[in-house]
Parts: sequence; structure tokens; C-alpha cells
Amino acid sequence: MKPLAIWAVGVVAAFAALTGLTGATRDTDQVFVVVDTSQPMGGVLNRVPGELDRIDDREHTEFALAIVGATSTSIHGYQSDLEWVDTEAFRPCSFEGINEFPAAASADERILVTNADNVARCSTSELDGWTIIQLR
Repeated sequence: MKPLAIWAVGVVAAFAALTGLTGATRDTDQVFVVVDTSQPMGGVLNRVPGELDRIDDREHTEFALAIVGATSTSIHGYQSDLEWVDTEAFRPCSFEGINEFPAAASADERILVTNADNVARCSTSELDGWTIIQLR
């Protein structure tokens, strides 16, 4: 009976070590998140922090954050959490130049947070391959 117990403990320890090693050596994904801060977003901008919290719950992922409207601004480069900076929605809607951020070029995934009105109004032709999250 004692050899069986030793064998079982050895198997469990081996699987635990393999799981830890796999998790530690897994490649980190880079996700570039852009928040639309145009004027039509005014009614849903208060939902952005909650959506960013939902997005950054992923493990083994780094996030870069930017805002886009009439002008585009990088909030932060790649890091483990998305850190929202309160901003006002006052710009006209435009997704032009969204792919020109340096972080967009290296990203494994690109996400735009906007609303349905702006998807209907603004050209999304530059956003091929982007995930578009529409706040309501």
C-alpha cells in the first residue's frame, strides 16, 4: 500500500510541476484597446471603466490603451492592466488613423470600444480584423 501512495504523490507532483511550467512559459498576448471619445459617446462613456475591467481580466495578456476622436492620443503602452483616465466626449466621430498607433502594429488583437450610433455614422473601413464592442 505504501508504494502505491508514493506513486500517487509522485504523479500529482509531476502534473502540478507541468501545469506550473506550462503557465510560466506561455507567450504573453498583446491587446491594443481604443476607446472612442467622440461626442455621441457621451451617454455611455460612464460604462467604459467597467468594460475595460472586463477586458483586462484575461491572464497572460498585456494591454495598451488609446482614445480616438478627432485627434488620437495614447493613454499608456503595454502593461498588465488597463488604466482608464476620465475624459469628456466632445470630439467629432472619426476612426481615421486608428491603425497608425505604434501599439496597433505589434498587437495580437485590436479592440475598439464605441457605441452602435458611431458604428453606423463613422467609417469603419480601416477596422478590418478589429473586434468592435458596442456599448449601449
